[in-house]
Amino acid sequence: MKKALLTIILSCIILIGIDAQKKGILQPVTVSDLSAGDKAFTDNMFMRFGATFSANTFKLSFDENDEFNGISSAYLSRVGFVIGWAHYVEKDGEAVSNYSLNGVLMTPTEGFSNLAVGATISIYNISVGVGYDFVGETPFKKNIFGMINAQILF
Repeated sequence: MKKALLTIILSCIILIGIDAQKKGILQPVTVSDLSAGDKAFTDNMFMRFGATFSANTFKLSFDENDEFNGISSAYLSRVGFVIGWAHYVEKDGEAVSNYSLNGVLMTPTEGFSNLAVGATISIYNISVGVGYDFVGETPFKKNIFGMINAQILF
């Protein structure tokens, strides 16, 4: 019940943000959409969809006795979708996203197929963040992970 309520609240917040922006979420951002002056910071933020893949993920590793025994990493282990608030600037006559704050929904590229959610901060197309795997009957500390991703916003 709590998860469903949280999902509904987040969906409402996202939909309000999409409705309030001056550009459709799937329409490309152009230089003419960008503002200059006092409100350039907030006026040049656009909600965008995107795709991502993890260059590297880092996860805490535990043995059979639940003792911490290091950090494991996996290369190119997850793919997913992004929804983010992206800030745009003009560069060489084009609108370019120079940073964004993102929510990520990911699945593994191999092995057990579970769902993971995360939050990242991006500079151009490289992002860093944390995530959580939804795996039943597994303690919280075994499901949290860090990630370095490459992404593209549409």
